[in-house]
Amino acid sequence: MNSISKYQLAALLLITDTFCLFCISGSISLVTLHGMLSATSLGFLMSLVFTAHGSITSRAQRVLFLVYTVFCGGTLFSSLWRTRNAIYIPYEEELGVWGRLLTAGLIAIVCIYGSSTGIRAVSRAAVIAAAAGAICIVIDFGSAVFSADWENVSRPEDRSFVYEFVRGFAFNGGIGSFFVLNEKVNGYRSSAAAVYFGAKAVLTALVLLTVLPVAGGIMSITGFPVIMAAQLSQPFDAQRIDSLFLVVFSVFAVFAVTLQAMTATYLLKELFPRFCRWRSSTVMVLMIGTALLISGRELILLRGVASAGIMVYTAMRATKYPLHKSADK
Repeated sequence: MNSISKYQLAALLLITDTFCLFCISGSISLVTLHGMLSATSLGFLMSLVFTAHGSITSRAQRVLFLVYTVFCGGTLFSSLWRTRNAIYIPYEEELGVWGRLLTAGLIAIVCIYGSSTGIRAVSRAAVIAAAAGAICIVIDFGSAVFSADWENVSRPEDRSFVYEFVRGFAFNGGIGSFFVLNEKVNGYRSSAAAVYFGAKAVLTALVLLTVLPVAGGIMSITGFPVIMAAQLSQPFDAQRIDSLFLVVFSVFAVFAVTLQAMTATYLLKELFPRFCRWRSSTVMVLMIGTALLISGRELILLRGVASAGIMVYTAMRATKYPLHKSADK
């Protein structure tokens, strides 16, 4: 696998995390922001331990990350299917499960093609996609600053900090890929962690602080608050910003799944070097099968525990079995 820059890796990971935020369901509040930022901070500390001492080298680690990556890919497909009530996807609603499989199949074809071009080409394209997404988020945030009701930010909390802390881990969609692909980054691995987690904290704050003033007043009846906020925020008279959001949403969905597919394919290659053909196709089938098993459930607790568990396991193993030579470069 080719090497990439820390900014390219951050773009790939942030696209995945942003797509997870787009698909968040249920009410959010300032406690949500505090919980997610706390989870991000803890994840950063554990990533520093890994980048200083650890590496994904053992067969057991690769199997664990392969299973986790396939699971994350399945949750991405499931999240996409759950948003069909908020975002219209042609044929998906009318055809039921066959419509969902058709959507997943089209995304899988694009992801398989993307995986075949290599991580360097995909990461370069991800930087452009991330820039487009950042423009969309900044426009929405600017509209919220000048036109939304900021009294909605202080709305009563519906959930505890512990729940929001777990939810913060649950939406770490790119953390498995971070640990696996961090070794492919040019330069200092710790700086790649700082760029990713720092940008993730800023991104999370911008998204949630946009949603709260725009959709806070109708949070109790909003299924997907981020999508609703994008639909309600209209800073321009001539062009609806939700049109741009739909484009960004679709592109981010493809990149998010592609990242999981590339990571899982790489791990499958390391585990079974002789398995040369149909690796990407096998991974996509496993992800779609996982999504069907999830059956539209959000699985916050399971995803949060899995994400936190894999962080703790990786950090602890890095301290117990440190590399004999410096792993920071």
